[in-house]
This record gives sequence, structure tokens and C-alpha cells, in this order.
Amino acid sequence: MITKLRLRLLFALFILAAGRLTAQECGLNALNDAEGQYNIGKFYESISRLNSCITGKGFTYSEKVQAYRLLSMSYLALDSVEKADESIERLLLLKDNFEADTRDPDRFRLQVLFLRQQMRAKLTSSVSKKAESIELAPATIQIITYEDILNRGYTDVEQLFHDLQGFDISRNSGLSYSDMYQRGYRTAANTDRTLLLVDGVEDNEMWSNSAFISRQYALSNIKRVEVIYGPASTIYGANAFLGVINIITKNEEDYFKQEKAWNINDKTSRFAVTGHGGAGSLNTKFGDVTVSGMGRDAFFAVTGRVYSTDEHDLSSYPDWDNKWSADEFGPNRYQAILTQDYTAAREATYLANDPTRKYFTISPDRTKILPTAAAIFRADSLDQANYKKGYNGISTQYSDEAKNYYMSAKLRVGDFKFGLEYQKWSEGVAPIYIDKYYAVSKELTHWEVRQQYFYVRYDKSLSERISFSNFSYFRTSDFGKNAVTTRFYGFANAGVSMQDLVAGRSPYFLPTYFSQQSKQFRSETKMNYVINEKMDFNLGVELRNGLLQGDYVNSTTEDPITTGTSANGIKGGNYYSIMDVGVYGQLSYQDRARRLNISAAGRMDNNKINSIYGYGTVFNPRLSVVYYPGKFIFKSIYSEAFLDASVYNKFATSSARLVNNPLLEPERVKNLEVSARFSPFSQTFIELAYFNASYSNTLGTVNIDTMGIRTTQFRAIGKSHIQGIQLAGETKLLEKVSLFANFSLIDPTRTSAGASGSAKVRIGDISDFSFNAGVNAKFIKDRVNLNVRANFVGDKPTGANTSISGSPYNETPRYTLIHSAVSFNLNKMIMLQVITNNLFDLDYVTPGVRAASGVQSSRIPQPGRTVTARIVANLGK
Repeated sequence: MITKLRLRLLFALFILAAGRLTAQECGLNALNDAEGQYNIGKFYESISRLNSCITGKGFTYSEKVQAYRLLSMSYLALDSVEKADESIERLLLLKDNFEADTRDPDRFRLQVLFLRQQMRAKLTSSVSKKAESIELAPATIQIITYEDILNRGYTDVEQLFHDLQGFDISRNSGLSYSDMYQRGYRTAANTDRTLLLVDGVEDNEMWSNSAFISRQYALSNIKRVEVIYGPASTIYGANAFLGVINIITKNEEDYFKQEKAWNINDKTSRFAVTGHGGAGSLNTKFGDVTVSGMGRDAFFAVTGRVYSTDEHDLSSYPDWDNKWSADEFGPNRYQAILTQDYTAAREATYLANDPTRKYFTISPDRTKILPTAAAIFRADSLDQANYKKGYNGISTQYSDEAKNYYMSAKLRVGDFKFGLEYQKWSEGVAPIYIDKYYAVSKELTHWEVRQQYFYVRYDKSLSERISFSNFSYFRTSDFGKNAVTTRFYGFANAGVSMQDLVAGRSPYFLPTYFSQQSKQFRSETKMNYVINEKMDFNLGVELRNGLLQGDYVNSTTEDPITTGTSANGIKGGNYYSIMDVGVYGQLSYQDRARRLNISAAGRMDNNKINSIYGYGTVFNPRLSVVYYPGKFIFKSIYSEAFLDASVYNKFATSSARLVNNPLLEPERVKNLEVSARFSPFSQTFIELAYFNASYSNTLGTVNIDTMGIRTTQFRAIGKSHIQGIQLAGETKLLEKVSLFANFSLIDPTRTSAGASGSAKVRIGDISDFSFNAGVNAKFIKDRVNLNVRANFVGDKPTGANTSISGSPYNETPRYTLIHSAVSFNLNKMIMLQVITNNLFDLDYVTPGVRAASGVQSSRIPQPGRTVTARIVANLGK
């Protein structure tokens, strides 16, 4: 027994001694030995010495960084570039801000710069608020690069989404220009469930949560657009509900990468000017320019854009032809609309104004007050005459235009980054509303929104393992003076009543000017801790405090902010102090040897409105497993997210919705997603993703009684279940021809609670199937580029048995569009381009927005063939 105990003790001592010996053989001793062998030209020996310790646990974190540095330099000395690059990549994965020593070989220093630039181009922070590989990030991601934007002939950001899978788009040329419904989730509002970012700054309009993706964004400074599908960006908080769109603008390495590579020690100032300008159909004109400069440890870029167009002329279509006809409301409209329930008081009122009963009579059973033929004739005559007059001498003939402006600037000085953005979009509203109810001229029905923000960001590595970042900004939004709708109050559209007819009052146009002003301060602090080569942890705290307007302030005269009042006089004022606190974290495990990444993330949010209301506290998790053997990448992701109802949904009212709801609950989603990606060779991949999402607390309206008045109120009443498949692929052939294709297959349903119980219906105006494809080819020594794209959008069910039950149609018909862009490079600085959209001049429509029925059009005709000429310039010094 004693002998066995002694043997065990001896074995334990042997193991301990061996461990100490290994530590002594590795660590600083191994680094010193390897560096000595490198210095005398024994590169193979240096590599062997380092590899024996790297593969085990013989190095600390900081020692491993230096080990990869020595390995890289040794491989380069042997002209083993592939091995050197692999070691540098591992080095930069450990320490992204690694700086080579001035005594290191220039070849190594240049390669570090080059590979860091290449690696950063393949990183995204739009999913987990930390840099991670786009391909391996725990989400389904689509990237549109600046090269794609140029080759495909996009003249604005909105156009690129028509070529992406998973988007149903209603381009209405109205106040939001285009509404995008991601993954089959159609709402009765604008694009308010997708988070829009510009360089990580939220760009959703604060009051309504809407992402206004129109023609305002400049293209000359865009590096790429990242599209995240589903609620995978859990730790972004409330608005990352259906997905995230992050517009990434260019930095110094994008403008000056060629010059930096010539001489690593060159610190002279440099300047670059890039710009786009063009003109085309519909009297469209646009131009944007970016001026950038780089000096010693500093960089700046200033961008501006102007866009104007007359939009598609809809005056030949019945809904906008400016012709009054009661028949458009249905047969016997005046008879139906002028008939009133009988009361003695009502009869007495009518008799006081019409003692001869010229315009009214009583039904034989004395239950109705009926219009006479003279009343119907007079109502029609008055409607016709006053409709043609217009308003204050301004014609109501259809016209529409857009004028958009954009300016941004960024400055980096050392570890500090400063930025600002101003945008103003002035769009028509008439395409959404029809001429039976509203004046459809640009002077009388128009919308204007302005947004701006200022930010400062500080990024610093506190140690080799800990990095720190603070990102703070202040933003504001408001409506401009041209936010106005002009309503026609006639007999046929029930704007004026039978009592008005009897009393001798006439139909009329009346404008309503709107105002909204909101502001918010946000500050986010986060830290990332590298535990070891396989694990890291990031933690963040986000504070937001805003003063947001609750309801519209409106007036019948201009400048409503001083002359108007909020609708229905909301008690307690019309501004609300909103405080949000969010805490998030993510633990990541990355085993490169086993090709396995695992992450667990979560975010907790607390919301208070005036320290009384608000949704309280919610928590949302995300779990993911990514396995990437060989040429495959498999992902499995479970995520939850929520959408805080907008201030508009909580506090704004209307003639049909008299009661607000400050206690409106957030919408919730639970999503399970699996995907597989196969990359058989460079610049080629095919990716298939399946998602299954369950939504609860879906926003809807219910009928209620308040003080004896029947009205509606927003409540969280519905549920939705949406599942689907997305497939996307790209390939490049012979360096001259590239192809892309993608499709979506969606099954969207919604369950809403009503007076007769719950009913499950198909979500309306969402296509079951859509397909996109394109080819790009270069000719004549790459001076000529031809791009052709196709969009197939399937039938979109609507009307009865769908969530758009008020539509008079059963579907929005399918269509297939072809687009082309031909580019000619005059030289390295100038490119000319001719862009043709809807090449075969197809006549097609997209769904209307919101209710897509009644006073709003159910179908909006789209432009035929349009041709645009563009010039792209890249100048530098």
C-alpha cells in the first residue's frame, strides 16, 4: 500500500516537473531562442522552435502575439507567403491594433497593413456590436459593395433592395417613397420594424420609428451596405426586429490605400475627390461629391448630395385624374350618403332651413330622412363646381416632385472620431392618397422631414486584452414647412353632410399643415475582453434620453408649430420624456482547430415615459452555433427581439382613432434559423437559409366606446407566424464575368382578435415567391462593363381572407423587370454610364401602403422605361 502511494507521489512530481520544464522551454526563453535563430538566418529552426510551443499551451497571450510576429517574418524570409499570411492573420485576430516595430522588415510591415485592411473589409459589427467575420457571424447576411453599386447602375440606395431576397417593396413615391417589408412581415405603417444605421448611428426617424430610405443618401462615399435578416441583432435593442440595414461609409484606407502601400513612412498630406452626377427620365437630376483628406494621424471626409425629380405622372389613372365622379364611390352614392336616420330634432332642423321640403322627404315608415331628386342634383352640382375651383386659385391637377438633400462629415484625430449628418427629404403624398378625398397637386399635398445628428466616438485599447469604446450622439428630427395635406370635403365623400346641403353650405378644400419636433441624446459604452485565443467577452451599457412629441401639431395655416394645436388636446401636454437603459453582453468561443464557433448573447432593456408609463423591463437572448468544416459553413441560431411601439403609435390620434394608448406593449418575436453555405472556390458561394418566426403582441386597432363615442385605439392584439426559405449565390468566371441569383419562398399568416373571436388570415400584399438574378461582364481590356439584372415578383394576395381585407382586388399581379447598365471607363479617373430601368417598358403596379384601401390607393402604377446618364469621377492628389 505504501509502495503504491509512493509511486503515485513520484508520478505527480514527474508531471509537475515536466510542466515546469515545458514552461521553461517555451515562454520568454523560446521567444528569445527563436529571435536569435531568426537574426542569424536560421529560419527553419526559428519556425520549429515557435510551432512546438504555439500548438501547446507554452505561451501567454502577449507571448503568443510576439510568436506569430516572428513566425510571419521567418516565413517571409523563406518566401513562404501563404504561411506568412496565415500567421499574420492569427496575429491580427489576437490583436487587431498590432503595430509592427520600426526595426521589423518593411515587407512584414506592409503585409500587416495589407492583411489588416483585407480582414477589416470582411468584418461586420452589425450583428454583435463587435468586429467579426461576415461569413461566420451568427446571422444571415447579404452584402452590397460599392463595386456592385457602380456596376449595376444604382443611382440611389433604395434601388439595391429590389435585387435582394426577402424584401417585399411597395414603392409609392409618397411621404416614405418606398416601404420595405422584410421576410413577409407587412405592417400598416412605414418601414418601422427594420433598424437603419449609418456607420452604426441609428437613422430611423424618432417619432415614428420609420426608416425613410429614399433618394437622399450619397453614393460616392458608400463602402458597402450590410443587410442582416431576422432578429439576429438582438443586442441592438428595440428596433432590430425584422433585420438591420447598416450603410458603411468609406474611411481613409478606402480613399488612400494605394498611396499608403507605396511608402510606409510617407506621412505627407493627401486629398481625394469622388463624385457622381447624372440626369435622366422624369426630369431627374442628381449629384453628390465627397472631398477627403489625410494627414499625420488624422483624416476627414465631407459629403453632399442633391436629388430632384418630377416623379411618375399618374394623371391618366382614375385615382389621380382630377375628375369628380360620384360613381367612383359606388352606385347610387348620393342616395346612400345623404340618407339619414329619422329623429324629430333632425326633421325640425331641416324644416328650419328648407320649409318647402325641396331637398328632403320622410320615408313612409318614418325611420329615414331621404334626399329628393333635387337634393341629389344639387349635391352633385356643388361637388363638381367646387372641386374644379381648387384652393385659393391653386390647381388640384396631379403633380408630384421630390427634392432631397444630404450632407455628412467625419473627422478622425488619433483615437477620436467626430461626425455629423443632415438630411432633408421633400416628397409628394398624393400617390398614397387619391383624388376622391385629397388634392393631388404638389403645392397642396406634400411631405417634408428633416433629420440631423452629431456624434463623437472614442476607441482605445487599454491593454493587450481589453479594448474600450464610447459612442455618444445627439439627434433631432422635425417636419419642414411643406408638410401639408389638403382634403376635399364634398358630399359624395362624406366630407359635408345632408344637413350642410339643406343649410346651403358648399363643399370646400381645406389644407392641414403638420409639425413634429423631437430630440434625443444617446451614449453607449462597451468593453471587449479577450480571455484567451479561443474566448472573448463583450459588455455594453446604453443610455438614451429623449424629448419626443406625442401627437401631431397641426393648423390650417402655415407654421403650425406656432399657430397649431395637437389633435384633440391631449391632457398633460404633448411632449414626453423617454428614458431607455440597455445592458448587453456576449460570450464567444472560437475553436479554429475544430472549426467551431459558439456564442451566447443577451440584452436587458428598461423603458420609462415621464417616469410613469413605458414597457418596463424586457430581456432577449440569442444563442448560436457556427460550424465551418472545409468549404462549408453551417449555422444554427435562436434569437428573440422586441419592438417598442413608436411614440406615434402610443400618443397620436386621428378622426377615426380618438384614444391614445401610453401603455401599449412591445411586439415580440422568437426566431429559429438554420443555414448552410458552400464555397467551392474563391469568389463563389451558394447559401440556403430556413427561418421560422413567431410574433406576438402584433399592433392593431380595436373598436371601443369612450364617453358614448364609438372610436378605435391601438392595442397589442395579434399574432403572426412566418416561415420561409432564402437562397442566394454568386460566382465569378474567368475574372471577366460574374453572376448572382437569389430567391425567397415565404409562408406568412396572421391571427387577429375580433368581436367574433380569433381569425387566421394570410398576410396581404406579400408574394409567395420572388427571384432575382444578374450578370456582369467586362470587355475591351476592362474598359467596358455590361450589367443586366432581372426581378421576378410573384402574385401578392390581397382582399378577402387576407390582412388587407379592405382592398377591392384579390391580388397584386406578378411582374418581371429587366434592367441594364453600360459603363465606359475613359481612364482611371472618369467613368461614363447609361442606365436603363424597366428595359421592356412593362406596365405594372405595386401595392398601396397602410390600409391600401378606402382613401388610400390599393395599387400604385409604376414608371415605364427610364433612362439615366451618369458620370463618376475619382480624383486625388
